[in-house]
Amino acid sequence: MNIQDLVQKIESDKYSEKQLINLYNNANNKKDLSEEDKEILVEAIENNTRLRFPRAAKRIFGAKESVANTILEKLHQTLSQSQSINFTSNKLKNGVKTGGRMISGEFYIDVYMSFKNSENQGAYISLTQKTIDDELIVTVGRYSTHNPDSGVKNESKGGIDSFEDYAIIYQNHLGELIN
Repeated sequence: MNIQDLVQKIESDKYSEKQLINLYNNANNKKDLSEEDKEILVEAIENNTRLRFPRAAKRIFGAKESVANTILEKLHQTLSQSQSINFTSNKLKNGVKTGGRMISGEFYIDVYMSFKNSENQGAYISLTQKTIDDELIVTVGRYSTHNPDSGVKNESKGGIDSFEDYAIIYQNHLGELIN
């Protein structure tokens, strides 16, 4: 059976949880399978397993948001070690948090970091993915709460490839809020 036929069968839910796990193990152990074919096959198995058998997918592939979490955790570490950023005045919990849209099931992935100062001015950076097939999106913005001009003041979005640019924008927002 060729790889495209196998991927089509996987995507049409022909395999049980156990069969998908066996396919994954076989794909990883098969020496005569090209790297490209292995990548295509494993991606199809992972996507189908995540959609139909989330517990098994988490056990085999890790948490679905682990890549996004790692990206934001690295940014938080970098900013925490910076001389110009001091998170002690943050009115919110420091670190990476799970967003409400992921908790409610509206988004496949929604993780973020945020900072709010004593004047209720804040900044955030988030990584979101609406469905398993969508691209991971970076969002960065400024906001205000508990005053007449409450709400998002400005927000920028883009693909994950531009993460470093958005991280700089977030760092600049933090610099404005902290100083």
